[in-house]
Amino acid sequence: MRLTKKNITHYLLDKGFLEPTSFMSGDYMLTQIQSRNSIFKIQQQQEKGLFVKQLITQDATNSYLMQKDATSHYLIHQSDLYKETATHIPDYYGYDPYHNILVTEYFANTKNVHEITYKNKKLSKSLAVKMAHILASFHFDITENIKENSSLQFFSKQIPWILNTGQLLNSNPKGITNSVIAEIYKHQDLVKKIEKVASQWETTSLIHGDIKWMNFIVMPNNEDVKLVDWEIADLGDPLWDVAGVFQSYFSAWVLSFNSQNIQQHQQMQGTEFLTIEAITSVVKVLWDTYASTQKFTASQSKEKLIKTLSYMSVRMVQTAFENNMAQKQINSNSVRILQFCNHILGNVEGIAKQWNLID
Repeated sequence: MRLTKKNITHYLLDKGFLEPTSFMSGDYMLTQIQSRNSIFKIQQQQEKGLFVKQLITQDATNSYLMQKDATSHYLIHQSDLYKETATHIPDYYGYDPYHNILVTEYFANTKNVHEITYKNKKLSKSLAVKMAHILASFHFDITENIKENSSLQFFSKQIPWILNTGQLLNSNPKGITNSVIAEIYKHQDLVKKIEKVASQWETTSLIHGDIKWMNFIVMPNNEDVKLVDWEIADLGDPLWDVAGVFQSYFSAWVLSFNSQNIQQHQQMQGTEFLTIEAITSVVKVLWDTYASTQKFTASQSKEKLIKTLSYMSVRMVQTAFENNMAQKQINSNSVRILQFCNHILGNVEGIAKQWNLID
């Protein structure tokens, strides 16, 4: 069954996801967008909105991602482990495995942190604090809980693919077609640094896996923040999620420069507020909030911050790879990212001190 604008109302009514009174009263506005999935957004004045997602490509990989999204929402809302986290994500209404349809809450009239940052041309410390609290709410050791929780057992504990890049880069260079991979291949010191970072991976916690500004939704009251899009969730290293927030800040700075000329160091108009000083100041607030909430000792905080910066650098390499997938020649910003990350990974602790993130 393929959902369309014509049949989705009947489907939602039949499954009990939509209240008949809401539909009959006209308190119902439907929009559809096409992406990798077929997505319907239903806005209601008297009831919460509905976000309906159905797979377009019915293959094993996409089906597994959909199942992870559904399992994450179900787990967080049903388990006593994640009572606080449940207040920070969309409500879960149901998953139809036969038709690969997931129904969760839709937040109307909202903007994500990325949109707000560029609209206000300001890095908000209050939003950094809220993002830190959300991450800390589900970043705790669940090793002992896995045996008793079937939802936790569902996750496969896969290490992020970019941390396996060393194996790819050690293949025959003549077989490499991606320009970013080819560029990395020229710098075997960077390959070794990535492999060293990968060796630090620890699987201890539920992680979101795709943390970035765009997945943090700021509610209309500008007070509440929600975390969406859980299809990459897994059991893994919680610092990978924190590194995702760090990446959003530092990638914004790197990508604010002219994308056509690597020699040109002038920021594009409207991005002048993205200075390293402003970014490191907000990142420190975010980390201090996270470390305090997690009750890290001073030595633990320092050690984990250095590890998070290492993860952030590798995540940025992934960003360079993704931004260059459709191009035969490596673009200037991808080169900048690789240079920036190689620089950080060469002396992570020294960079952290230079940015006043640690003493």
